[in-house]
Amino acid sequence: MSSVAIKNVVKSYGALQILNGIDIEIEDNSFVVLLGPSGCGKSTLLRMIAGLEDLTSGDIMIGGKTVNNLHPKARDIAMVFQNYALYPHMNVFDNMGFSLRLAGTDKEIIRKKVHEAAQILDLHQYLDRYPRQLSGGQRQRVAMGRAIVRDPKVFLFDEPLSNLDAKLRVQMRTEIKSLHQRLNATCIYVTHDQIEAMTMADKIVVMRSGNIEQFGSPLDIFDNPNNIFVAGFIGSPPMNLIECSVAAANGSIRLITKDGIELPWRGDAHITDGQRVVYGVRPGNLKLVESGGIATRIDVQEQTGSETLVFGLAGTSNICATFSERHNFQRGQQIRLEPEPVNVHLFDGDSGVRIAKSSSAAT
Repeated sequence: MSSVAIKNVVKSYGALQILNGIDIEIEDNSFVVLLGPSGCGKSTLLRMIAGLEDLTSGDIMIGGKTVNNLHPKARDIAMVFQNYALYPHMNVFDNMGFSLRLAGTDKEIIRKKVHEAAQILDLHQYLDRYPRQLSGGQRQRVAMGRAIVRDPKVFLFDEPLSNLDAKLRVQMRTEIKSLHQRLNATCIYVTHDQIEAMTMADKIVVMRSGNIEQFGSPLDIFDNPNNIFVAGFIGSPPMNLIECSVAAANGSIRLITKDGIELPWRGDAHITDGQRVVYGVRPGNLKLVESGGIATRIDVQEQTGSETLVFGLAGTSNICATFSERHNFQRGQQIRLEPEPVNVHLFDGDSGVRIAKSSSAAT
């Protein structure tokens, strides 16, 4: 397998610029997820790595070799698509071995490689079936098997689970991650689903509007988002983001919402009196207290079985909290929520950049 280096890559369609100078170093054998909302450029970037889209400028290197001008089949990559892209008139065996047959590979080697891939993916009993006779999950495994037999340097996945139902998506997430660990493959995976990204990736590239907002491990991005966009995009339910202003005097810092509610804060921050900031705390970092904290009026309660989710208002600011305990709150009931001291973030109200985390030095 091989590393992938993306160096100052730009993609434009006429005056419309899709990617704005992307720089990423993807290590050999890693599983990297390109994550972002629709239209952020993640699928375009994947197609450029595959050679299905031309670069406007910049370089893409696979295994230390610049591949900008190489045909897709010369890049030694394999791509798994959202729609499976199986040949309906071929059975599973022939679908999986087609690229090898096209390359003139010996029939016995094709048979061996297809059976090895079928063993990995539990497809042995389906080798004589046609795509129409398979479930969505089985078709996706066939598509992965077709990629495995090629023994490529890099596997590329373009939203491969988006056509599957919720239960099957969970199962396939596990299967793809297990496959990566068994093959020690370099994998680049595109999705707009942050749960997929968090559960599968070694590293996540969070993208927006053709730019990289943050690149790091799932837990580091979750715990230390660079800005308001990342904070709100990563996590389900997303981070609570409450606008407030700074009241600083005599070395102390108070954070006051537009409704006059004071939000709990501990720590230092390079902020000034009157500055507009955004107070961020994740729903799971709020606990119920009898006094103090943030007074919250409940609007909606949701029970998932393992969690109780509460959606309410602190003044006019929306707030969500999750509890592992079961509660039976009533609409309109007032509760008090206290943030865990070390898990509050402050973001600049103008730039959106994170400027501090509670009980820690400004960042």
